[in-house]
Amino acid sequence: MSIDRKKLTEIIEIEHGINWWKPELFEQKVLPLLPRELKIVSPPPTHSDNYNCFVFIFGLKNDSEFLSGNNPIQGEFVQDTLINREVLTVVKLPSKNDWVFYKDKSGKITHAGIMESEDEVISKWMWGPIIIHKLFDVPSSFGNEILFFKPIATSKIKEIYNAYKKSGVEIEPIG
Repeated sequence: MSIDRKKLTEIIEIEHGINWWKPELFEQKVLPLLPRELKIVSPPPTHSDNYNCFVFIFGLKNDSEFLSGNNPIQGEFVQDTLINREVLTVVKLPSKNDWVFYKDKSGKITHAGIMESEDEVISKWMWGPIIIHKLFDVPSSFGNEILFFKPIATSKIKEIYNAYKKSGVEIEPIG
């Protein structure tokens, strides 16, 4: 049985997404609506400890510099700095621990996860929970195109991100 991806997008966006990232509202109002095929690894963290999917896959979820919307790593950094400059190595057939990036129809990187197996991914959905899911059991808003890459060290990502930040690019805090 296939998950209704458009319905997932609707669930996330209920009440402008407020229920998605607040732990108590997530448990109360969202969790009962999610398909059982999705394995919730952990609910959304509190605001001060929250982060997005990119911070998650890059191993920065315990780095206070990247929590609470400070220094949000966004898809533009991934596309412009990591992919376009060929910092990351493309993988044709992904294996466990490789990174997967999702693109929407406009070509924008929208989401990222870590391959758990050939067709299973662990990812943090925006400011929401960490979920284990099938490769395309994600909200339709994440897009239909996927790219796979070999992971690189967290320290290297942080170094590249700090240089990116110092280049004068405007990085808006989240929240």
